[in-house]
Amino acid sequence: MFLFVEILFFLSAYAIFHTYIFYPFLLYVFSKIKKKQPTHVFESTDKWPEIAVICAAYNEEKVIEEKIKSTFATSYPKEKIKFYIGTDACNDNTVSIIKKLQEKHPTLTLVEFTERTGKIGIINNLCEEAKAPIFVMTDANVFFKEDTFYELVKHFKNTDVQLVCGNIVKLALNTETITKNELQYMHFENFLKSAESNLWNVVLGAEGGCYAIRKESCPVVPLNFNVDDFFITCHVLNNKGKVLFENEAIVYEDTIADTEGEYRRKARIATGNFQNLFYFKKLALRFWTSASFSFLSHKVLRWITPFLFLINCIACALLIQTNAFFEVVLFFQMLFLIAPLLNNLLIKVGIKIKPLISISHFVIMNAALVTGFYRYCKGVERSVWQPVKR
Repeated sequence: MFLFVEILFFLSAYAIFHTYIFYPFLLYVFSKIKKKQPTHVFESTDKWPEIAVICAAYNEEKVIEEKIKSTFATSYPKEKIKFYIGTDACNDNTVSIIKKLQEKHPTLTLVEFTERTGKIGIINNLCEEAKAPIFVMTDANVFFKEDTFYELVKHFKNTDVQLVCGNIVKLALNTETITKNELQYMHFENFLKSAESNLWNVVLGAEGGCYAIRKESCPVVPLNFNVDDFFITCHVLNNKGKVLFENEAIVYEDTIADTEGEYRRKARIATGNFQNLFYFKKLALRFWTSASFSFLSHKVLRWITPFLFLINCIACALLIQTNAFFEVVLFFQMLFLIAPLLNNLLIKVGIKIKPLISISHFVIMNAALVTGFYRYCKGVERSVWQPVKR
């Protein structure tokens, strides 16, 4: 029996280390070896395709004007930009701001929803209405650089490319809180996506703040799904389309400055992650493909890390009597679990320990995964979202 428990201990430990250490190291090594392939771009601006910028907004009066201005201030030909904004029964000044800007930008289309519909319902509706061959999906609080559209669209000269992810740079509102750790995590994520794109033309997955997709590759997303961007990415990969990450397609997004708001967002995303995992399980089970290897290594093992950690702790407790090593490991596991509590107590008395803050962030992320899995098991009927206060 102890042999079986030892196997569980080392397998669960390896799975956690694989997703956070071994797999990133593997990507780093091979991305250094393989040279980035040249991109075949459109020769002149008259050959650039029309694009439809798709955005859902709910009570975004603080950012919507800047969003629209950043869209039409890009170097992409203005006559080739169609901007579709769907407002989800806003009760602030979002709609009036958009209507005022329509006078200046005639290709700005406003679609008002008088009842709360949810982002996915709005996106599905706007994608059906939009006629451009390339969609740029984006969020209201994400702002474009001058060349963002070109850097996204240039890849579509290659007919095998179906989706291109933008490089979302998070702007920290508070560098002393959990936000700084979220920024570090996003840098880590962008490195993984860039390496996967370079090695295998696979990205797991696009982030909803900014990505471009061919109209014919854009599916209708189920209304009860929480994470539309990952659903769309998996749909493309499932159909063997190429998904790329473009480092130069930079956009800026503000990050959440409070732990509670970040936890709610993570839990909501986690629910959607489990929805997508079971919906696209066949994609994960095609072990012979790079998409499956990336899906399992980059996402699935990370999503089940809290359960792997629980198995590891139980195995460790059962093995204490066999070796002092397991007693030491269990002690540090318990310290790991109470890190957020210790961190909050120390911050209240003015003490900030950076490694402890990072560990706390990691624990909170995994607690959100457990919450998300519980909500998935309960079932999700609607995906109407409530944005965190900016």
